[in-house]
Amino acid sequence: MQGDKLKNNVKLLAILLILLLLLSACNPSGKIPEGEELGREYYKMDINNNYPIADTLEKVPTGTEARVIILIGQSNATGCSLTSYLQKGVSEQKYAEFQGGYQNVLINFCLDNHRFTSGGEFVPVDLNCSAGEGYFGPELGIAEQLSTAFPNEQFFILKFSMSGFSLNYHWLYDYKPSYIYEAFKQFASTYLGYLASKGYAPKVDAICWMQGESDTTDYKASKYYQNTVAFVGYLRNDLASYAPSGGIYFVDAGISSSPYCEPAYPQINSAKKRFAETSPLNVYFPTIEAGLTTLYEPESNPDLGHYDASSELALGRLFGEELLKIYQNNQ
Repeated sequence: MQGDKLKNNVKLLAILLILLLLLSACNPSGKIPEGEELGREYYKMDINNNYPIADTLEKVPTGTEARVIILIGQSNATGCSLTSYLQKGVSEQKYAEFQGGYQNVLINFCLDNHRFTSGGEFVPVDLNCSAGEGYFGPELGIAEQLSTAFPNEQFFILKFSMSGFSLNYHWLYDYKPSYIYEAFKQFASTYLGYLASKGYAPKVDAICWMQGESDTTDYKASKYYQNTVAFVGYLRNDLASYAPSGGIYFVDAGISSSPYCEPAYPQINSAKKRFAETSPLNVYFPTIEAGLTTLYEPESNPDLGHYDASSELALGRLFGEELLKIYQNNQ
């Protein structure tokens, strides 16, 4: 009796060993690939998709063109760079200009799931359109460039960001729209519709994308190119009714070589550059080669994930330069 029990246990152990060997043959590392076993529902996000409208714009003659720029991404799009360092790095006159804002470049923003918002209102771009008091984002450099080049024209920026979230799991999952993308789509639809209700004919000239830091594991980076192909395809399809005759530009910024972006920042930037080469409507500009840094501010404890103030301003200006090319070429 005891011998039969022992034999059965030996057989059971043998079966378990065979199963383990089979599993190992399918996956030599013995590990389940990152994310593959979790599924879309694992990354479910409780996003507030109620986007109020503060009706402060005046009615305009029906069909008045509205030049719209969309700014999306994660925390360097949100804007986590310190205004105190910005003030030290520019002239008093320039800082006063930033404080006063740009009246012909209006922004409507919803950041980090309504943590920072303009309350559904289009407001002039100034130092208060980012991660709370004392911080600023790339919209500042964008507005500076546009206002300088086109002082008599009106621009609208729709800014939506979710700090610390990946393209691979949160904007998309399995190359399909996921929770953040669906929230952005509702945000954009709400305020483009509002512009139309005031008589404007909104045209989304360009989408500015500052993201990739949260995709810098080897696994996520290996999927970044195909994710970008899918992502931009959804953007252009969903915004097609607001596209200019020449199409919507996608302006993509490279990510930094910060320790936060190790190990796979080269693969992310390579994917961005590769995608830009597939169409004249796709634009990529590097930030590492442009000298942007994340290493020095605050001095006592540098925030390695976010650009230093002069670099965040430069990031916005680089976006702005690409936008100026678009507008100047389309005149």
